[in-house]
Order: sequence, then C-alpha cells, then structure tokens
Amino acid sequence: MDKDLASLQEVRDLMRRARVAAKALSAMAPEQAWDIAHRIGPGLYPRAEHYAKAAVSETQIGRVEDKVLKNQIACERTLTDYGAQPVGGVRRVAGKNMIEIGRPAGVVVALSNSTSPVATIFFKGLLAMLSRNAIVVSPHPVALTVCSEAVREMHDLGVQFGAPQDWIQIQMQPTIAATEAMMRHEDTDLIVATGGTPMVRAAYRSGNPTVGVGSGNTPVYVDASADVATAAEQVIAGKQFDNGSACTSPSVALVHESVFKAFLEACVRSGAHVCNPRESEALTQHVYPNGGFNAKVVGRDPCVIARDAGFAAATDCRTLVCAFAANEGHVMLKEKLSPVLGVVCVSDIDDAIDVARWMLKRGGAGHTAGIHSTCERQAVYWAAALDYYRIVVNGITTNGATGTDTGLPYTFTVGTGYAGKSSLGENMGIEPWLNYKRVAFPLPAGGAPSDPDAVRRIIQEEIAVMHKQR
Repeated sequence: MDKDLASLQEVRDLMRRARVAAKALSAMAPEQAWDIAHRIGPGLYPRAEHYAKAAVSETQIGRVEDKVLKNQIACERTLTDYGAQPVGGVRRVAGKNMIEIGRPAGVVVALSNSTSPVATIFFKGLLAMLSRNAIVVSPHPVALTVCSEAVREMHDLGVQFGAPQDWIQIQMQPTIAATEAMMRHEDTDLIVATGGTPMVRAAYRSGNPTVGVGSGNTPVYVDASADVATAAEQVIAGKQFDNGSACTSPSVALVHESVFKAFLEACVRSGAHVCNPRESEALTQHVYPNGGFNAKVVGRDPCVIARDAGFAAATDCRTLVCAFAANEGHVMLKEKLSPVLGVVCVSDIDDAIDVARWMLKRGGAGHTAGIHSTCERQAVYWAAALDYYRIVVNGITTNGATGTDTGLPYTFTVGTGYAGKSSLGENMGIEPWLNYKRVAFPLPAGGAPSDPDAVRRIIQEEIAVMHKQR
C-alpha cells in the first residue's frame, strides 16, 4: 500500500480502537483510574535513565542527565500535583447546593515534541489515565523509536493494573497529512498540541476542541541592583539545562550598562565561553544562516556548535555567550533552542522593555520572561509592560516557568494565552481533560432538597444508566 494511504488507514484504526477504550474508561470508577495511574508512574520511574539515553541517542538533542530529571519529574509530580485524590467523579459543592458530575473528554490526540519526547508522553499519559481518557500520541518523527517504546511500556503497565486495551496508543507513521487527519477525525474529542507553531495552528484549524501552546523566546533583564554573580550563574544554568532546548530557556540577557562588564566576567567564571566579535559574527551566521534558523544547533553541545561555526570552545563549556548591539531586525532576537545565549547592553529597564518587545515580534508572545532585581516594584513593572504570562524573578526561567521550583503549576505544556494565540494562558494541568456537568438545586432561601444524599444516589443511578446506553 502507498505510504500516505497506509498512514491514513492507521489513523482510522487508531481512532476506532481509542473510541472503544474511551467507552471502557468512562465507565471506570475514578478511584480505579487513580489507582492504576499511581501504579504506572512508579513503574516507569526506574526507566527514566534508559529513556533519557535513548532519546538523546535518537534525536541528538539535549543532555542525558537533564532528560533523566525531566522523566523522573513527569512520573512523580504529575501524580502528586494532579493525582493527590481521584478526579472526575460526583462531588457536592459546599454552600452552593450544587452537584458536579465529571465527564472525561473521551479520545485525546496528544502531540509530542522532539525536545522532551518521553517526559511529555509520561505527563500526558498519566493525566489521561487520571481523567479516564483514551489517548493517541502523535510523536515528532525524529523521536519515533523512543516514543513508541515508551508508549508500549506505559500501555502494558496500565493493562497489567486494570486499564483497558488501547488506553494509550501511538501513531507509527506520523506524516503531516496523517496527523492533520487524526486531529480532524470525528472521533477526536480533544487535541493537546505541544510542538512547533505550524502544527499547533493546524490543530486549531481542525474544528475539534484544542489546547495548544506557542513557542518561547525568553528575555531576562539583569538590573543594576541585582546580585550579578548569582544572576549570571542562574542564566548560564538555565541555558545549559538540556542544552538550551527547553522553550523556557533564556534566549537573550538584557543587562544594565552599569553591570554589563561584570556580568560577562561572571559568565566566564560560571563556565561559559564569551565570544569575541569575530566569533559572535560566525556564531550568528551559523545559528541563522541567511536569516533562516539552522535546526542542526537544537540541543547540541556548545563545543560542537562552536566547532561547526568555525572556532574552538572547551569541551566542558556550558554555554556560548554572544554579545551584540540590538536593533529591531537582529536575527539573534529570535528563539535559539540551543546553548547559545544572546547578551545586550541596555541603559535602563525601559530600554530593556523596548528590546523585549522587539523579541516579541520575532516569537515567544505570552510565554516566559525573567528578571533579576532587588526591587519588587520593578519586577511587577517589567511584567506589566510585556505580553508574557509567566515572569520568573531572581531564579532560573527554564524550570521556574514550569513550576519545578516556583509556585507556578507544574507542567510540560506552557500556555501562551491571548498574546500567543492560545486557548490556554496558564500552565496546563488536568483541568482541560475534564468537563463537569452541574446540577444546580435551589439555594436554601428558595427551598433546598431535604435529603442531599438521596439526590446523590439518584444521580449515580442515572450515570450508570447512561454508561449502559453508550
């Protein structure tokens, strides 16, 4: 059979099986789904290193030690943050005289990216089980082998602990046409789109409900009042993490002129290679040849990028730092997805805001920004002036924006809201995977039902009848 036709037939088969699994999951008690998820996560945790090594080997993106951490976090935090107790059952809303009945979406099509392929699958797969949804993963082609292995293991663990067959599946022929057909399919109830902007836009055009996210391009302002050594170390650490492939990684440091020299010196002490003017020009041309992005730098080691750009950097170099004078059209104001950090000297916070707005025009709207300052009002001023929805203050944006070490909700799917043309402005948790039917009784002044427990029993009986009729 023709490859394109075979990929479309695969979509039909995947969706047919997913619908059967979704029906079985919707009839499952939330407590049972919760128990299965809490067995799958610990079962996958010991495999974090195996999948980290396999992902780096296949994709050539990122660092094994950082992907181990991502995989472990996905196995643990998804359960502690979103699975502390069963979700999606029948619950009474105290003081509202209202009963809510959880309804899973049904069949969820989930796109997985190339930079965090397995962690994203663990995260979305566990959310699917907690919320009693069937899930079909559309992987990035460069990570197909490791993603398919992870899905198979996740599936088999779930079935072992009581999940229905095909509760999680993966597209083995992820062509653009087939993925778009799956997103448009009549059995698709929800799309969770993580990945490149073109595919996210295609998800929104599908006609099916979509939770999509946008690309990052993170500016970090370093104020004159900042602890410069700490700021430099945190920016370099954020850029080094998984070789800068995370969308929350610092893209350009906007450094106050009074501490600019000290910041660059601190970067060197933190293990960065600060490029001279000739190296900066060569690096710019390598990352953005003729203005177009060179995908071969994504998540590569700094010394490899430097070598390919025509100069030498130490093998233990953490980041390549490229200082440049910004103008609105400068290519280094774009996202780099690599351990390449742009640095711009600015006269004050308003100057930094102007440069950050130029960055917004090149990408990253609604995503992430950072600031290092001792002034709380200045941090709020920075946030209010710019269309970013998560601002990390005196911390590392890479993990802070995803809730790893801040009070933001933990996630592997960062919403970009109105500014980024996304339906989601916050860090995605379990909420989009469920809807709640609300049964509203008169409030006490209008005559409340005398036996709320009897009402609950009636509703549960009705739910049982609906399950039988599906």
